[in-house]
Amino acid sequence: MDFLKYGLLWKGFAASLLFVILIGLMGCTQQADVSTSESEVSKNAGKKMPAEIEQVHIGLPSKQNMSYIPFLVADKKGIYKKYNLDVKFTYVQGGVLALRGLQTGDFDLISSLPESVITGVAEGANVKIIGTLDNQSMYSIYVSKDIQKISDLKGNNAAGMVTGNGTNIQLEYWLKKKGFVPNKDVRIVNAGDNAERLLALQQGQASVTILSPPTDLKADELGLKRYLMRDELKTYNHNMISANGNLIKTKPEVIYAFMSAHSEAVKYVKNETNRDEIISIIMNDMQMSKSNAEKSFDFVLPALADKGKMNIEGVEWAIDTVKEAEISDKDVTIDQLIDERFYAE
Repeated sequence: MDFLKYGLLWKGFAASLLFVILIGLMGCTQQADVSTSESEVSKNAGKKMPAEIEQVHIGLPSKQNMSYIPFLVADKKGIYKKYNLDVKFTYVQGGVLALRGLQTGDFDLISSLPESVITGVAEGANVKIIGTLDNQSMYSIYVSKDIQKISDLKGNNAAGMVTGNGTNIQLEYWLKKKGFVPNKDVRIVNAGDNAERLLALQQGQASVTILSPPTDLKADELGLKRYLMRDELKTYNHNMISANGNLIKTKPEVIYAFMSAHSEAVKYVKNETNRDEIISIIMNDMQMSKSNAEKSFDFVLPALADKGKMNIEGVEWAIDTVKEAEISDKDVTIDQLIDERFYAE
């Protein structure tokens, strides 16, 4: 009986010991898996550029835009390639079309006014603003020569773009500041891009419009009265950079690389010793005279944002303005709209 008793006790002890050993082995195996997983996450999170050349498609709402100088420089000076990026630019008419391409995946990144993106995010677009080209408004308001005083605009047309476009929202903002009810006191018509809007003024189809460089130089040459929007908007981010949400999720290293390349290009553009080279690039790519290239460059230069950093106060202003315009009845928060993780270190 004692032998049987001790035998049973031994079997119980052995079974318990085996169970403890198995649990210990399972724990070691699980710990190894956790360590590997954490290592992979840490490795991916630390990637700041793709290991191989990655093609990036960028949608731009206008070809004649002086704020794109850093894009041109990054392309021509091989800065994108330095970060393993093969950047392709596609030009579309207006931020609404650019945003549509960003949503469908035709574009990985776009530059546009913030209002277009805010409207898209309000309607569920999977996109984020990741930076800005400039932190001042590039727009100016021009009125035709027959307008002697601002009040004379009542009953006339304003040359704008499609409804919901950031260009129109800013034009409406200016009209409201001057005491008008947009589309009641002053009717806003879709005249098209910068050059087409200026033409609408010249042909008498509109009495007021909103322009950006370099088209504003032509308006100056025509002797049209000019009002700077940056005098009204002190913290506005004009040409903002937005990314497709899926790209941010699956290939954040591409975004990091792009913003690092952009930061390097802005620094190059702002270096006074490179001025003559930059002016030459503007003249060649935008078919401008040296005089006009210098004027446009000097207008844009102070507004170019270091590292592409956006002004949050300006983003909040844009959100509030879109809401006031009643383009969408849905609220958008800062966290829904922007992602500031990707600025260059």
